[in-house]
Amino acid sequence: MKIIYILDFLPFDHELNGLSKIYYNLIKNASLEHDVDIIIFTNDEVDNNKSFYNVNNIFYETNQNSALKRNLNRLKGDVFNAISLSDVKKINEKYNLSDYDIIHTAHLFFSKIAKLHPNVVVGATDASSLAMTHNGNPRRYLRKLYFRAIEAKLSRQDVWIHTVTERDRAGFDTDKSFVITNGVDSDIYKPLVCAERIPNSFVFHGNLDYKPNQEAIVYMSGVLKKESPSATLYVVGRGEPGVCLTLDNVEVVGEVSDIAQELCKYEKYLILMTSGTGVKNKLLEALSCGCNVIANELAINGIEPVAQLREVIQIYDGTNEISSTSSNISKKSSRGYIEKYHGWKLFTEQFYSIYEKIISASK
Repeated sequence: MKIIYILDFLPFDHELNGLSKIYYNLIKNASLEHDVDIIIFTNDEVDNNKSFYNVNNIFYETNQNSALKRNLNRLKGDVFNAISLSDVKKINEKYNLSDYDIIHTAHLFFSKIAKLHPNVVVGATDASSLAMTHNGNPRRYLRKLYFRAIEAKLSRQDVWIHTVTERDRAGFDTDKSFVITNGVDSDIYKPLVCAERIPNSFVFHGNLDYKPNQEAIVYMSGVLKKESPSATLYVVGRGEPGVCLTLDNVEVVGEVSDIAQELCKYEKYLILMTSGTGVKNKLLEALSCGCNVIANELAINGIEPVAQLREVIQIYDGTNEISSTSSNISKKSSRGYIEKYHGWKLFTEQFYSIYEKIISASK
């Protein structure tokens, strides 16, 4: 199979964010079994001699959308960095995209390629309009409507749309959407033994610039203050700590070089989300590290199989007390769940099945 991935970010850092984890591992594994090329649109400085596993070619392009073009895209119901059809045609000719069995673009910015080719996958991943809360804020409400318009427009295109949960899939009105849930690298995220855990400690990790994570930290701080006043929530991750600094029972650890080594220091892993969609990679990583996980229903949204998941975590629903939750789940069982259901190799094999279905349908 000959596949080209078209990205608007550098995929070489699997720790950058949730999307980088997906495409780092998808491209890595696909290149080991198929002919894979990448086109990367970026205005960052690049290494033209960069290699990445068995990828044949890495091509670089710049996205020179002006402020005017970005605003026009918004008015047309496109993502702000969408590339015009005329520029897409130039890229199509330059790289002979018709030679590829599958064209997989990681974002919506290059989705107009579907006007030229039938075998196009768009990695929408989650339905952004579902993730956005507005709480009566007019500006956020308008952004929510804007993303809903984008999703509706994408649904009308002849593309295959990848989402990571059934809830996100419901945000696209098309029978060409499909769900493949994220994986986790169990070689990186593995149980470690710490000499001593910090007493009465809870930990949460994620990108601190991400609004749903900020909202979750505020909520978890309030829950702990009410139910376990002597407990401390330790927050691990890159980004600006912002509101975290105003919470007296929250301690910001910041970015660390080894998540697994850091998570083993704490008694429990707490993840109580109040907004956001998609699969929570951080929850999968915590399970892979053998953490004693306490989560709410939104945090486990989209993670399948859910019945087996409930056997290896503790669910907080607002009526049971966090302080009374026990640590009766073994590291072996939570890690076993990840190894059986959420490895990146299984994730990639599911994409192969979709690719083959798309190719067959176009013949």
